[in-house]
Formats: sequence, C-alpha cells, structure tokens
Amino acid sequence: MELTEFVRWTADLVPRAGTIARLYLPGAAVDARRRELLAAAVANARGVAAVADIHLAWAEVLGPADLDDLDDEVFAWAAGASSDRGLIAQGPGLPVDDGVARMLAAAVVHGVVVALTVGHAQSLGKRVTGRAPRQVGGAISDLAACGLGAPATVPLLMAAGMVWSFGRLVPAPPSVVVDPEPNLLSHLLADAVPAWLGGVGGRVLAAALPVEVPVAWRSGHSGATVRVGRGRVQVENGVAADAWALFDGDVDSLVRAGSRTLAREVRASHLDR
Repeated sequence: MELTEFVRWTADLVPRAGTIARLYLPGAAVDARRRELLAAAVANARGVAAVADIHLAWAEVLGPADLDDLDDEVFAWAAGASSDRGLIAQGPGLPVDDGVARMLAAAVVHGVVVALTVGHAQSLGKRVTGRAPRQVGGAISDLAACGLGAPATVPLLMAAGMVWSFGRLVPAPPSVVVDPEPNLLSHLLADAVPAWLGGVGGRVLAAALPVEVPVAWRSGHSGATVRVGRGRVQVENGVAADAWALFDGDVDSLVRAGSRTLAREVRASHLDR
C-alpha cells in the first residue's frame, strides 16, 4: 500500500479513538470474542497472517464465540471494507443499532491500521536484513508508516502478548467424554459444552473442582447428565440420581447451541486461511 493511502486510514482512525478504547472495555457493544474474530478477518483480508494469528490466539483464550448468521454478514462486510474506505463511510448496512455500527466501523479501521503497520514493519525488517531490495524510498515509507501506526499497534500487541502468556498458564479446555451410545440430548450437550466451558473461567472451574459436579437436563422423555470437575467433562444418558441440579424444559436452546457449534467450526476454518 502507498504511504498516502495508509495516512488516510490513520486519519480515519483518529476521530474514532474513543470508540476503539470502549471496544476493549467490559460491556462493549461488540463482545471481545467477536472483536478478535473480526480483527482476524480484517488482517487476513489485508494479507497480514501474523496479525490474524495474534487475534485468533487471543480469541482462543477467550473461548468459542456464540455466533449466528448475522456474524457471517458482519465478517464479510469487514473483509470488504478493509480494502474500501467507502464502505466504512456507508456503514455495515445490517440490522444493528447505530452504536454497534459505529463500533464495527471503528474496529475495522483499527484492524486495518494495525495490520498495515505490522506489514510495513515486516517489510522494513526484510529491507534491513537484505531479504528485500534496499530501496531508500521504500525504507523511508515503511519507517514512516511504523511511526504513524505505532500508537494504535504497540498497545494492542502488548495486550495480546499478556493475554497469550496468561492463556498459557490457564488449564487446557476440559476433555469431553460422551456416553458410548449417546441419546440426542447427550449429543447436544456434548456439542454445547465447549462453548460453555471453553473460556478462561470455565477452564479454571473445570480444572479446579476437586470433585465431579453432576448437573442433569431433561426434555420430555429424554434425559442426560453432565459431570464437570477434575479437568474433564462427562456426558451420560439419563438423569443421574446424584445430580445437584435438574434443568427441565424445551430442548430448542440446545439444538441452537449445537447448530452454532458446527457453524462456528466452519467459520474458524475460513478465518484460519
């Protein structure tokens, strides 16, 4: 990218600084998991895989996101807008309120600036080490871009590094052991558990519990029990007699959770590309 165009993206970023700061605070209109997946989509669209990997690693620490069809449209718009500033001005054109639309636009602009700053830093490094032509003009452009983008990029990289380091200290997601012949409810619960316990809090809870805590679900004539603790999750058919709690009701929410799990895996496979 020409330095002039990079300067324009940076100029777009300045009036959105407050919105971007709120994007990283608790209670933001765009939750942290979606924020990181959106940033990864933007970085991939700009061809900076290193930045996409950083955001995906952050998202992995946060745990699986509970995505729906609207998220597909948001990510598609973000990927397109990352190369077309006109789409930023138009907004996502999706059924979201104005606050969310402004935050999405700010997230894309921020993601582009960060990705391009890292891209220019990589280019400068190649010039210095002789892996790319040592053109003075190109090196000056790269250096100028690094300086312009540093205020938006350095804090993010530092935060991502801390989150990644913290994530290495947190126990791995619990293994899920399912009944050898699971009924439909057991299947759905096994699909939903990674989303429920995939985040830092759930992983710590599953590893820290010294005993297995049984929680049962019942829907109509079907029942299943989930046992959480000692670093694993067991899903078995039927309502266990020793269950600490029983949730009795419609299975529709679990069906939606199961479908979202499959959709999430498909989206993740595309983001990794």
